[in-house]
Amino acid sequence: MTITRRLLSVTGVAAAGVAAVVLGATPASAGISSYYADTVAASGYLSQAGTMRFDTNGDNFNACDNWSDGAGVIGYWKVGSTGTVHSLYNGGGFGTCRTSDQDLAESATVYIKVCISDNGDVKESTCSSWEKGYADGVP
Repeated sequence: MTITRRLLSVTGVAAAGVAAVVLGATPASAGISSYYADTVAASGYLSQAGTMRFDTNGDNFNACDNWSDGAGVIGYWKVGSTGTVHSLYNGGGFGTCRTSDQDLAESATVYIKVCISDNGDVKESTCSSWEKGYADGVP
């Protein structure tokens, strides 16, 4: 009888441990880790020639040049739909990203957008739409 009770007790503890691990997952751990906006094909530039990425882990904005077209990439970001628009220019060439590390509230709603910029001339026709994301990664 004592052995049966001990086995049931050990089994109960193990089951509780497994449940704690499964149920203890936070919403952020199941959330989206990155949001993306890509340039569109226009004015002689290819689709996805530039990308603006927001990484929820670390609150990093990244303006990335994905194509060897001689032009740079300018990314924009703001917190809230009416927030101040910030820009992040990357003129480093094909395969490079420029990063801006921010510290946002977990409740922040973030908007990102990207365009091609050729010698300071932003090619508006290549701009993505504003893409919406969440600092905690949970929509």
